[in-house]
Amino acid sequence: MKFSNFPRANIAALPTPIQYLPNLTKKLGGPKIWVKRDDLTGLAFGGNKARKLEYIMAEALEQKADTIVTGAGYHSNWCTQTVAAAKKLGLDIYLVKSAPHEDYESKDWDGNHLLHHLMGAHIKTVRPEKFMETMETTMEQLKKQGKKPYYVPVGGSDPTGASAYMNAVLETTYQANNMGIHFKSLIHATGSGGTQAGLVMGAKAFNTGMQIVGAAVGYTPKEEQMEKVRQIVLDSQKKYDLDFTLRDEDLIVYNEYVGGGYGYMSEAKLEAVKMLAETEGLLIDPVYTATAMACLIDLVRKDTWKKTDNILFLHTGGAVALFPYKEAIKAYVKGEKLPWTIPEWNPAAE
Repeated sequence: MKFSNFPRANIAALPTPIQYLPNLTKKLGGPKIWVKRDDLTGLAFGGNKARKLEYIMAEALEQKADTIVTGAGYHSNWCTQTVAAAKKLGLDIYLVKSAPHEDYESKDWDGNHLLHHLMGAHIKTVRPEKFMETMETTMEQLKKQGKKPYYVPVGGSDPTGASAYMNAVLETTYQANNMGIHFKSLIHATGSGGTQAGLVMGAKAFNTGMQIVGAAVGYTPKEEQMEKVRQIVLDSQKKYDLDFTLRDEDLIVYNEYVGGGYGYMSEAKLEAVKMLAETEGLLIDPVYTATAMACLIDLVRKDTWKKTDNILFLHTGGAVALFPYKEAIKAYVKGEKLPWTIPEWNPAAE
């Protein structure tokens, strides 16, 4: 294993704490529920991407890059953290973001979109089918201008980014040992697949016995999401000389809690957001962490675990996304019908 020898930029506040959630545990009446606070990584508003960016940005700097090119959804937390990391390290950054149409601009600058502008990112909005084409064009244009751009895939989901969550498993294992507990399962939101791949790799490589459960945030077939994660793991094994056998049962994905599609609103997600806020004063976003918590809540209600089990919820950050969803949240809190299911900035809205 050689991933620890790769360069790393120290831009995240680590280790992040693990906290017990007694009120949520009591309310659900199931296993003991804990949270790994990766929303407290200290980059912009925090989040899991800061871990990945430590390795990704170090690689970019090693290659003498002066500009970062990446992208994702309109209100992407990945984009926020990548812009923050680039600015912290003195790099320029170009974002390509999916939107209902080319050059789309929301009526209000809110949530992550506001932060992207505030931190000075160059932004291009396009339809999803033009996403990769625009990314490639942007890279070529920058090269013609004499720049040295470094491309980062959505979510940092490649072996470089995934290695950060191998390290996170090691960090978590040390913390659990110091607390004298063992986590039966870790539940998190899985999208581009890098976080889940890293977690699976860490659980396998360090022989933790911890089950990794991914709640898909996009409405894709379960097998497709599993294959996405599997490929990142296999690529990482080659890059880092990891010696373990990946089995089908190591890749656990639930796609029942996404509410119809990426960024869609649902009663289950809103219940998760409100339940965490009411019981623990813990804020989660309506897209990623709410999907994972909705999954956890449902699995507890289905008696998936024993009451003596310890279950770890990975808080991957992104709570700033609460604000673009304020209309739906307000309606849910007041017991009214949701004003919309698909937000107007989502490409599916048009």
